[in-house]
Amino acid sequence: MKKLVSLVAVLCLLLVADVASARGRKKCAPTSCPTTCAAPSCGAGGGYGANSGCGYTYVTTYQDVTRTVCEYVPVTTTQDVTENVVTPVTRVVPQTETYYENVIVNVPVEYTVYRCVNETRSVQVATCKPVTKMVEETYQVCVPVTRTAKQAYTVCVPVTKTTKQAYTVCVPVTRAVEQTSYTTVYDKVAVQKTGYHTSYVTSTTCAPVSCGSGCGSGCGSGCGSGCGSAAYAPQTVCTPVTTPYSYTAYETVARCVAQKHMVNVTEYQHQTQYRDVTYVENTYQTQQRDVTYVENTYQAQKRTVPVTTYETVMVNQNVTYSVMKPFVEKSTVQQCKQVAKTRTTNVTYTEYKTSTVVKKVPVTTYQMVNRTIVEKVPVTTCVPVAPAPAPICAPAPACAPAPCCY
Repeated sequence: MKKLVSLVAVLCLLLVADVASARGRKKCAPTSCPTTCAAPSCGAGGGYGANSGCGYTYVTTYQDVTRTVCEYVPVTTTQDVTENVVTPVTRVVPQTETYYENVIVNVPVEYTVYRCVNETRSVQVATCKPVTKMVEETYQVCVPVTRTAKQAYTVCVPVTKTTKQAYTVCVPVTRAVEQTSYTTVYDKVAVQKTGYHTSYVTSTTCAPVSCGSGCGSGCGSGCGSGCGSAAYAPQTVCTPVTTPYSYTAYETVARCVAQKHMVNVTEYQHQTQYRDVTYVENTYQTQQRDVTYVENTYQAQKRTVPVTTYETVMVNQNVTYSVMKPFVEKSTVQQCKQVAKTRTTNVTYTEYKTSTVVKKVPVTTYQMVNRTIVEKVPVTTCVPVAPAPAPICAPAPACAPAPCCY
């Protein structure tokens, strides 16, 4: 609790010192500057010269300023702190304990077992007894009979015949035909054309030339004898002269020439011709023949055969059954029995005792101490300056307020 109170007090002192330091550092340097030119008016015998003006400038210098600041200094002191200390105390105490041991014991027991035993009993059983009798029966017998019959059949007989067959053939026929062919012929034709020839004629003219203010340069001696602001000099001029002339040119002209000639043309004509063709034609004829075939006929016959039937008869029969019967048997079984026993052992107990101890503990606190420091503070002053000579006296520039110094 004391540490918490000390920490809160230190934080409050630091906050108060920071606010006081900020208020001591924030000072504004007031500076006054004239708004008009304080020097004599411009003119002869005034200011810094006959043509001098007036002006002011700001000059910043740094001065040493001594001030007192408050700061926190850590101070460590020793305080008595009471602490509770727990000390373990160990002691040995004898203790009696009961434990159980397992002992194997033979115990006689009786148990019942079931065994399968066969027993014979006389019971009536239904059985099938065979009985044989002679019985007369009628049955069918298949007897083959051979017979002869007339059979008609069709025979294919080839017959050779001759007939006339018409067919078409192509016969070439040649005849003379007059045809006209066209050929393109190129002729050279003379054409009169007019051309133009350009020649240049040289002539000399006098052109005016500016000579300046003097007359000693000899300008314009070729064209005139006067002396003044303008003179004449010879200048060669080329004039183009166009002369027309006629010439003969040859041009290629295409023309179409028709030629007639005889041409043999072959044409094909279709003609019908006849020829003898032999072919085979099949004719069908009906003929008869004797055919032997076997026909089966059925005949009824009788015979005596033994027939066995089965009758159900009840007879006595010994049957063996399996029966489960109980039997009691004796045996010895080992059992595990727990026997109680006592023994004494030493047990170690640990007890904790609480005691009060006073210790020296270093405690750090913060104290406010005044300290004198020297700082460089900028100071801005307005001083007159001699401007460059000018025909007109310019007004002094506006004076801006000096910045605040922090």
